[in-house]
Amino acid sequence: MNREDFECLDNTPEGRGDHSRKIDERLGFQVDQIEAELLERARKLRPGGHLWTLGQGLHEGSQTWIGLDPQVIQTPYAEIVEILDLLDLKCSKKVVDLGAGYGRMGIVLNVVSPSSSFLGLELVIERVKEGQRIFKNLSLDAELIEQDLTNDEFELPIADIYFLYDFGEVRHIKKILDLLPVDKKFQLVARGKGSQSLIDHKFPWLSDVGPVIRKENFSIYTNL
Repeated sequence: MNREDFECLDNTPEGRGDHSRKIDERLGFQVDQIEAELLERARKLRPGGHLWTLGQGLHEGSQTWIGLDPQVIQTPYAEIVEILDLLDLKCSKKVVDLGAGYGRMGIVLNVVSPSSSFLGLELVIERVKEGQRIFKNLSLDAELIEQDLTNDEFELPIADIYFLYDFGEVRHIKKILDLLPVDKKFQLVARGKGSQSLIDHKFPWLSDVGPVIRKENFSIYTNL
């Protein structure tokens, strides 16, 4: 696939969602089936559960958004292209995706900046295995691994670029932000109102010091 395949002329949420679903099908992803199976298992554990509690019941208290539309859980491919175009990728960079889902960022990064490296961290093992399968089919030199970001022993990998989605509770997102290296240069893409609000109100060394690029669904912060 090439860059044009990931671009979408219809920039409405519905248009980007439909476009991403078609790309998933073209790549061979079985996202809908996997998410449906996860939802079925979660409902058996918590028959009266709802969106906020189903994932927590299945994943030991961690919020994994089981039951949410698969196209809402993941960043649209077209938006990933938009994000990567705004980042400093003139030379090879290490990109770490915190809450990577099925690894879409790694797939698009390989096309837009093939010399850059990708490490995706995701709690839900079913999503990890499916992403790994697609990476292997595409012969991508990229990593997608199982990782609980809320674990007290988690150590944030050093990277040039971090991508942070609202993966769970505010306190867990704050914990990740607390791990960011104050004394190293990096760019942080925060997607979701929770992450952006936390940074803007609690992390002035990111929001007030370096330049900030603000878009409808995400903001890009630059440290140092």
